[in-house]
This record gives sequence, structure tokens and C-alpha cells, in this order.
Amino acid sequence: MGLIAKSLVVEQLTRELPSYPKSLHQAAVFIIDNPAEFGMKSIRDTAEATGVSTNTLVRLAQKLGFESYQELREPFRTALTLNAATTNTSQWIGELYERGGIERTRADTVTSVLGNVTEALRQNDAGAIDQAVDLILGAGKVYLMGTRASYTLVHYLYYVGRMALPNLVVAPRHANSPVDEILNISAEDVAIAMSITPFAKETIEACEYAKSQGAKLILMSDSTANSLPLKPDITLISPVRTPRYFENYSGFDSFVGFFALAEWLITALVEKGGAETMHRIQSLDQKRKDAKVYWSS
Repeated sequence: MGLIAKSLVVEQLTRELPSYPKSLHQAAVFIIDNPAEFGMKSIRDTAEATGVSTNTLVRLAQKLGFESYQELREPFRTALTLNAATTNTSQWIGELYERGGIERTRADTVTSVLGNVTEALRQNDAGAIDQAVDLILGAGKVYLMGTRASYTLVHYLYYVGRMALPNLVVAPRHANSPVDEILNISAEDVAIAMSITPFAKETIEACEYAKSQGAKLILMSDSTANSLPLKPDITLISPVRTPRYFENYSGFDSFVGFFALAEWLITALVEKGGAETMHRIQSLDQKRKDAKVYWSS
């Protein structure tokens, strides 16, 4: 019930977001994009994180039909409990915390990784993945777009995905910008873009160009709210929080949730691609063996 209640609140916030005044908008965006963190924070901590007053948070809760901030937070807190790993894993993490030092850092990392992967696979609807697979399999070309840290995921999708899909194109390649690589994109094509907050300017410009040419856009991001202006056909969301944050610097972002989504997407592509896709993968693997690309002891 906790997961359902949490999802309903997030859906309502996303639906009503454009009509909210600035302060309520800020608070709503934080809840949409950081559901796990919201479930753990007190009203004062959330006010500090969002830059709004505690009264604003109470007003938002009441606007959503709750009597108090605590009542609004409760389904998110319950979802956290349901997200917990097995008893053995939880016990192990607790032991790591007790040891302190580098073991505490390991415990923080385990908690963060498990939380990000679980949240990414849980909050994205299976129907969205299925729809993305249909768009990709029916596309003339599939452009994979991303810059800076996001390029890591783009290259992974290309390297693994090309075994099943020969029509993948990486943007950017070499020294080009993403737009340079998609100048010939058309309504028969699909663009898969990866960008996290703050969004890379080059990637967003490429998304806007792809949409202007009639292409379908699949956006992988950490923010539902910030993605809305791009009007993606499909949005896949993953948290990117890491255990360590420093003043005026957010540390590095975690991409484990996005890699989990990528694995789900590629697996679904292979299964839905049928015999032709499986034959393509097997043929490529045999060619690699024939070329002796694998080391043998």
C-alpha cells in the first residue's frame, strides 16, 4: 500500500506542477525527484534542502489532501521500509556502520547503490520500457546522445546494443557536437538522450533539434520535472545520489540506476526482437571467436 500511495502522490504532483506558484513548485520538484530522500527528512531539513519555508511545506501537504507534513511524508517513509534489502543484507550493513571508518563508507555506498538501482527499476513503468522497445525496433536509425559523464552510458548502450541493433548511431563521435551527428535525423528515427541535472547544453539542443525534425525522443534523466519542457515521448528516471556531499559541491553522481535501466531495456529488446535479433547476436559472437579476439590462457 505504501508504494501505491507514494506513486499516487508523485503522479498528482507531476500533473499539478505547472499550476503551482514558485515556492510550491520548488518543494514539489524536490519530492518528485528525490522521493527516498524526502522520506527520510524532517520538515526543517526539507525546507533547507528546497529553499522554502516550513509553512510552504505544510501548505503543499494540505493542497494534496493531507493534514500535515508528517502525513504527506508517511507513504514515502513506508516505501523506504518496503525497499529495504533482505534481513541478512540489512544486518551486514548495520555491522559495517558499527565498525566505523572505511567500513562506514562501504555501508553508505551499499545503501546508496541498492537504493538507486531499486528505485530506478521500481519507479519506471514496464509499459514505458515496452513502448520504448517498440519505438526502437521500428526506427530507421536510433541516435544515442549524451555528453560528459553521461557519455559513459551512451557508449555502453552502443557497444552492447549494436549486437542486436545495427542501426545505432553515437552522438557525438570524435570531436563533433551531438547536433552535428543528427543533422539528417527524420521522423522515422528515434533519439535516446541521457542527461542529468544540471542538463548539458549540447545534449538539450540536440534533443530540441531531434523533436523539431519529427523524431521520437526517449530521455533518460534524474528529474521528471526538469524533463517536462523537452516534451519527451518517453522518460526513464533514476536517482543519482551518492553518499558524500560537500559544501558548494555535489560530489560525483551515481549512474548505477541508469545502467540497470539500460540492462532492462536491452534485455527487452533482445526478447522482443525475436529470432532475427538472436541470430544477429550469435553471428557476431561467432565472428569474434573466429577472429580470436578473446584471450585464452
